[in-house]
Amino acid sequence: MKRFCFWMLCMVLSYQVRSQESDFTQYYLNLPSVNPGFTGINEYMDVRSGVREGWNNFGIKNNNGYFSAYTALGNANRSGRKNNSLRTSNPTVFDAIQSDSKFRRRMGVGGVVIQRTVGPYKAFAVSANFAYHLPVSTRFSLALGTNAGYRNQRIDFSGLEVRDEVNDDFYNQLKTANQGTQNTLNMDFGVLLYSKRFYFGASSSNLVAEKLSGEFLFDMNEGTRYRVQTGAFLPLTDELALSPACMASFAEGYGLKWSATMRMRYKELLIVGAGLEPDSKVSVLLGLTTQTLSIGYAYDIYTSSLVNFNANTHEIVVGLTLFNKYRLTPRFW
Repeated sequence: MKRFCFWMLCMVLSYQVRSQESDFTQYYLNLPSVNPGFTGINEYMDVRSGVREGWNNFGIKNNNGYFSAYTALGNANRSGRKNNSLRTSNPTVFDAIQSDSKFRRRMGVGGVVIQRTVGPYKAFAVSANFAYHLPVSTRFSLALGTNAGYRNQRIDFSGLEVRDEVNDDFYNQLKTANQGTQNTLNMDFGVLLYSKRFYFGASSSNLVAEKLSGEFLFDMNEGTRYRVQTGAFLPLTDELALSPACMASFAEGYGLKWSATMRMRYKELLIVGAGLEPDSKVSVLLGLTTQTLSIGYAYDIYTSSLVNFNANTHEIVVGLTLFNKYRLTPRFW
């Protein structure tokens, strides 16, 4: 069994769980999980699975994974009209149809399952999203989204040993806190303004939280976090395009945290880029994408004081486009 100072472990876990939660470096590949307003923005079913794995000098398991699926309601009719418009001899008809508010007004649904492990800390969460998209001009649309979910957090004491199990009050409080388990119901909201080449959104995390069971144990992970997201699609030539993006979050007691990425796509196939989170990490980004399959990879190099705990973090996200009968091209944001 591993022997280490238990309170030191909990302090490290507090920083890790609160500062990272379920964040992925390639969050832009699964934007509805960050802001429910993105739900249904694509006119097909978008299925994603991501795994984030970290190795460190402490020998502590540190990984994160998710599976998600999102789709727009009534997208088959819109796609059919779009496909038929391509048969017209007048190209302006196509642009007029795409700008028609009837096609841009829609709803989106979906959900995500997330699992997180940091040493003895384990978390499982599931949530369902809903969004309504409303055109506000010929170029821009406004989306209002919400999600509701369930989260289970626990500390697995098996394999751990403290110096004085009988007289360690902190350790015994943890054990009696519903056997190291907490269950919570959550609800959050998001708003999004977007066009074909730009988006700006704001969302919450843990805005409404109802604790079902468990006291004291995971107070470190409570509190609301607010996020803003922005990104753009910048075509340079017929073969090259850029996608800059930035996300910032704020939580009371933890201050402002932000990250930025810049990616370049070549021939709608190969993607390369870099990411930065000040005083935390720099990232190398790679990707391959087609109309049906996408693969994204990120390698994080940590620069914070906890560099040994986060060393050598790899992240892979695989995406699959389903029910895309008319082969619509995925957005490059």
